[in-house]
Formats: sequence, structure tokens, C-alpha cells
Amino acid sequence: MPLERSPISPDTLASKTANRAWSRSFLRIGHGGAAGHAAANSLHSLRLALDMGVDVVEFDVRPCRDALVLQHDDSLSRFNRPQGSVSQCSLAELRALEPDPERQIATLAEALDLLKGRALINIDLKATGYEKAVQEMVGASGLTGDVIYSSVIASSLRRIWQTEPGAMIGLSYPEDRGDANSKPALQPLVMAVLAGMRLALPFRIRAMMAAAHANAVMLYHKVVSRAVIQTVQKTGGKVFTWTVDDWQRMQALRAMGVNGVTTNYPEIFGRTYP
Repeated sequence: MPLERSPISPDTLASKTANRAWSRSFLRIGHGGAAGHAAANSLHSLRLALDMGVDVVEFDVRPCRDALVLQHDDSLSRFNRPQGSVSQCSLAELRALEPDPERQIATLAEALDLLKGRALINIDLKATGYEKAVQEMVGASGLTGDVIYSSVIASSLRRIWQTEPGAMIGLSYPEDRGDANSKPALQPLVMAVLAGMRLALPFRIRAMMAAAHANAVMLYHKVVSRAVIQTVQKTGGKVFTWTVDDWQRMQALRAMGVNGVTTNYPEIFGRTYP
């Protein structure tokens, strides 16, 4: 059986999750910083998340022509540009598209400098080919043990593991292609698909994690079940969920035993944990 499809041993996972900070019983995670209050992935948003007391700040990273930047999509649609892409632009060109300093694209170096010693970090890789550059920057910042790398792309996570076998690695699932979950007309189909995923996931999750060399999963909250949480945690893995902006849903997930919840509105953690 190929290595990437073999089950993960509890000893392997335990060795990868030795960082005490990541072993807390529950982690409060800010999505894109505090994306409900500011432009996601901006330094302003990251600062707001810190001010709201999150344990982990999550942000997206992809390359532009001369830097690693915090940006979800390669498209320039955020700047009302129908053509062109982030990967084709220089950092200076990207920043010229958004003069507002509170909304400007940030670099990975700036984000690491801001967050160092103040929160754990979840770096979500949006493409492939720049994994080593991200790891080198994290290492140079002295933040190796404070970072979990996540992606929906198993091959990208395998590259992380090959360079750094002790890294915290989280497989994101599923990928929301075309943002289907936000389209009302597609909701009946989306809900049926999610229900199928939720039922199948406990039987698939260990092989999926092994294929990515992951010791954690970052699951859309509508595919989470007690069964999948127990399956992952029995092997020493962690279950984090995204993106939950409803207090009652957050409470339900915590009762199921998830290891952390990601939200656009970190202030709701205060209601749950005063």
C-alpha cells in the first residue's frame, strides 16, 4: 500500500502535535483576522483579531510576482479589475490598486512580524509551488512551532511535510468551488451533497489525512459529526472547523468536542467563554 494512503499511527501524530500551545483543549480562531469587521487578510483585520483575544489568527497566502502576500484569490475582482491576476502583479502594483492603508494587501513578512509572540498562526496555502518559501520565512522569523499550515491541496501539504516532518499540518475539506454555498438557488443541492459528505467522512478521513501527511483537519462546520471528531482524535489528531458566525452553532460544535472554531466575528467567543 502506498505510504500516502496508509493509516496514520497515533505515535506519529502525537509527535507532530507536541507543541503545548496547539494542545489546548479549545482554540479561538479569527478568520482572515476579524473578517466580519475589516478587509480579510489585511493587517488592520489581523490587529482587530488580536485585540479581540483570539488564540489563533488565520490568513491566506499566495505569491505575487515579487512577494508572498495575504490574498485569498488570484483574481483581481476585489479591486474591480476583470482582467489580470495577483500572481502577475508586483507588490507595488497591487498596493496601488488599493490606496486605503486599512485595506491594502499585506505581505507574509508583515503578518508574521505583527503576530509574533501574540497569537498562534494558521497559514492557508491557496496554490502550489511556494511552500518552501513560506516555510523559510516562518523559520527565519522564529515561528516554526507557532504555525499550522493548511490547504485543500494534499500535494502542497506533502511538500510541507517533506521539508519539515514535525510541522503542524491541517487538511482543509471540502473545497467550495465557485462559492456554491452562498448561492440560494443551489442550496437544496449543496445541502444534499454536504449531508453525504458528513456521513462518509468518518470512513474516509484517516486515508485523506495520510495522503496529506496531516495531523489536523480544518472542516467546514456542516460536514462535522461526532463520529469524524472521534475518529480523528483517537489517532491524536485535531479537528478545527470553519467558518462559524452563529453563537449557538459554535456552542453545539464545542459540545461535540472540536478542538477549535474559526469565525469572522471573534467577539462571539466572549459570549461563550466570558
